[in-house]
Amino acid sequence: MKDPYGLSKATIPNAYAQLLIEIVVERGISAEQLLAESRLSKIPLTAAEGRVTPRQWSRLVWSALQLTGDEGLGYEYGLRLRPTAHGVLGFALMSCATIGQALELGAAFFSMRLRDYRIEMRTEGEITLIEIMETHPVIGAAPEQALMLRRFFHECVMLGIVYAGRFLTGRDFSDVELRVDWSEPAYHARYRDRLPSIRFNQSSNQVRIPSANIQSPLVLADPMAHQQAMVQCEQEQIRHADTPNDLIARVKAELILTPEMGYPSLDAVAAKLNISGRTLKRHLQTFNTTYIVLLDEVRQNEAEKLLMTTEMDIQKISSFLGYLEPTNFTRAFKKWTGQTPSQCRQQRHY
Repeated sequence: MKDPYGLSKATIPNAYAQLLIEIVVERGISAEQLLAESRLSKIPLTAAEGRVTPRQWSRLVWSALQLTGDEGLGYEYGLRLRPTAHGVLGFALMSCATIGQALELGAAFFSMRLRDYRIEMRTEGEITLIEIMETHPVIGAAPEQALMLRRFFHECVMLGIVYAGRFLTGRDFSDVELRVDWSEPAYHARYRDRLPSIRFNQSSNQVRIPSANIQSPLVLADPMAHQQAMVQCEQEQIRHADTPNDLIARVKAELILTPEMGYPSLDAVAAKLNISGRTLKRHLQTFNTTYIVLLDEVRQNEAEKLLMTTEMDIQKISSFLGYLEPTNFTRAFKKWTGQTPSQCRQQRHY
């Protein structure tokens, strides 16, 4: 069965499921009933390093919404989402120097927790905004179910950002504003007094913070602890790559040619993957490959495409690919393919 969005891959930490179970139990519904309703009773959700699939997470959320009869559970969840629920990422966030550093780190490593969403952070005048976007449509058995799940997921993420900021800085964050692209739901009135300002029916989903607050220091800032937590984050990111091919594909995806300049360095690619160059090199070695091997594969494919599908002369192709001397390109191409660029091009005429 095809799974284009990776909904059957275990990517969501058990800690997130545990928090939802905790909230539902407080509403008088047993954990056993919730898990049975969502068909997760046989999943070991207490395993610290365990993860559930997006499909399982969606079933758990939907069952919680139905059993409690409270469509506003996303608000409650976001209000209770402690930084420690994020595991090693949470400790890295808590030990950052400023709220700005924590926000940038959270945006960069967000996919470690929820691969179905991505975060973009940018500054517009006096406002720094964090925009939350789905990487694919929310899947539901019916449009109404998909809509409720989508609201829940966004509410969790957006309020989680705001209240993590409160926890990390000790400030009230009363000047923060949320903007969402849905109409005000009926349950909003019950939670209004506990929420930041929210504007409905907007064009996108954003957390908007005055830029003056971005340099606010964190109460638990600790450079040494931060460095240690970042090492663990890097290790976790690699460990939860779906397969060796997943990491290799990510590296190749970042090997984007800048005409006349060549390809990014190992350190530049590693930075895009939010890990150090040394860590990337070490993990590629465990998969019996290297950055140079992958770079040569990308270069070869690009060179063959240019030779076979364009009229660019070979010297121009050499320069386009970032080679300072055409002889270096010819030597490399013969090493890759066993023939010269001219011989490769001649084949398209046969």
